[in-house]
Amino acid sequence: MIFFASIKGKVTNLYFYLCNCIEKKLNFLKVGCMKHCKNYSLKKHNTFGIDVQCADFYEYEHKSELLEMYEQGVFENRWISVGEGSNLLFLGDLDYTVIHSVCQGCNIEKEGDTVLVRVASGVVWDDFVHWSVERSFGGVENLSLIFGLVGAAPVQNIGAYGVEACDVILSVEVFDTQKGTFFEMPKSLCEFEYRGSIFKKNPHWIVVSVLFELTKKEHVYRLDYGNVREQMHGKELSLDNVRQTIIEIRKSKLPLPSEMGSAGSFFKNPVVQESVYDDIKLRYEDVPFYRVEGGVKIPAAWLISQCGWKGKSVGMAGVYEKQPLILVNRGGATGAEVLNLMEEIQESVRTEFGILLSPEVCIIR
Repeated sequence: MIFFASIKGKVTNLYFYLCNCIEKKLNFLKVGCMKHCKNYSLKKHNTFGIDVQCADFYEYEHKSELLEMYEQGVFENRWISVGEGSNLLFLGDLDYTVIHSVCQGCNIEKEGDTVLVRVASGVVWDDFVHWSVERSFGGVENLSLIFGLVGAAPVQNIGAYGVEACDVILSVEVFDTQKGTFFEMPKSLCEFEYRGSIFKKNPHWIVVSVLFELTKKEHVYRLDYGNVREQMHGKELSLDNVRQTIIEIRKSKLPLPSEMGSAGSFFKNPVVQESVYDDIKLRYEDVPFYRVEGGVKIPAAWLISQCGWKGKSVGMAGVYEKQPLILVNRGGATGAEVLNLMEEIQESVRTEFGILLSPEVCIIR
């Protein structure tokens, strides 16, 4: 009995020793349901896979925890809200706080000719798209396989294949970190624009949830952007077939973050004056374009490709072979290397076409 008691005591001591080591290693604390960690690695919180740390990391699973953080003074010092980091480029360690939502829920608030769905900020965007299509709710199928969380959708006004988030957003629930209050922002006040919104201009706001209005019948299919209609040829017109087609197209052009680090489309497609387009047309007869409000939109991927950047690298940062709009981490690249590559591409395009490409990705210093 003494022998077994001794063994049991040693096992127990070893267990508590290992737990203590792990706790010290992570320096991880729990405040209620809210999690707080110091010197936390953000590698899994940015799809570029840049290995940097932040001084403090707070993870919350209910919006009431934002009030707790407010009362504790978390927002009095510098901070940033990060989801999956699918649109971020970290240049180095952050000596400030990162806030991260894991709030979940897709809740139907009202049904009629359309359906109103409230989605929490921590829901993975493509999971929401899948959830919607599975229930025959239309409007977001063209936005399939966009990486990131729902909370980032209104901030960036994400878009693809002729559809933007603002097309289906009815309102956005926001937490004001300066006042410690929640409020609902109607679409009419969101100032949505190409890859931007009022939320991008007010970094002291945190998106808590988004209210979407989706179709239940008489769906409007957007097939005339890129080669969507061509890829849909011979398929029955349905939400699921459109979603699967978009996924196939995106997979043929974009690397999965698990395979190669990237932040999706790195640059915005520039909108230029008609005279600039005419000048380019004289030299490049096959220049692709889309006439939009305010001018002519020219695909940034085409501009970059014409400058010979497709497939090239600078250090461990490179331009994706299948889609020159994508900058990638070929393994161990630093944020500075990606930034250097971005600047070299910008200079090439400016010299050849007189156009300055603007990054779609947010650069975090």
